[in-house]
Amino acid sequence: MKRRIYQKILAAVLGLSMIVLTAGCSKNNIKDADKTMDAFYQLIIYQDTKSMTELGIDRSESKESLKTYQSSMISTIQTSFKNAGVSISKTQSQQIFEAISKKLAALDYKVEIVKDDDKEASVKVSSQYINYLDLFREAKNTTLNELKPLHIESLSGAKKQLVANVIETFENAKVSEDMHSKTFLLKQQKIKSGDQTIRIFFPEDYDQIGIQLIQIATNQ
Repeated sequence: MKRRIYQKILAAVLGLSMIVLTAGCSKNNIKDADKTMDAFYQLIIYQDTKSMTELGIDRSESKESLKTYQSSMISTIQTSFKNAGVSISKTQSQQIFEAISKKLAALDYKVEIVKDDDKEASVKVSSQYINYLDLFREAKNTTLNELKPLHIESLSGAKKQLVANVIETFENAKVSEDMHSKTFLLKQQKIKSGDQTIRIFFPEDYDQIGIQLIQIATNQ
């Protein structure tokens, strides 16, 4: 499948709840910048909102952002299969997404501050990864090699086998022994979340943060 499967995930996952402000009341307990990037990794890669909530982001908005991310991913997977000439159901797309998500949740990572002061900080995120595109190619080739020996002649049967092989390939995939890294620039900002405003270190290019973290974790 194509690289677009992940690269179509933009600011929707964040834009629902996080609006940068220039004025307003705020809490003074500013978290370290590495806590922010850890929370982003937990949200995007592990699909866990706990660290976002601990930063002061409204719990319901964090969950809604995660729900939007998941729905967008499932839809994008389904569309990408269709563009490749293979129409799959929403249920099949969701099953593939769940297999990919489970494997991503097995990745190890670390977050460290490279440089910081009172106003901005550079934070490096390092993560293990899976060879995402290679895994899809492997599943496709496995399916092609199985069609004749398994006497699969119908299109629906071939699709079912392909989906099953994609899921199995991701379930059995090995994660990398090394890590890929990217450094992010964060600036101290005021963020409106729910009915309060918090002061927090926040990525300068937050609208691209999801894509960049996914690229690290999927070797793209």
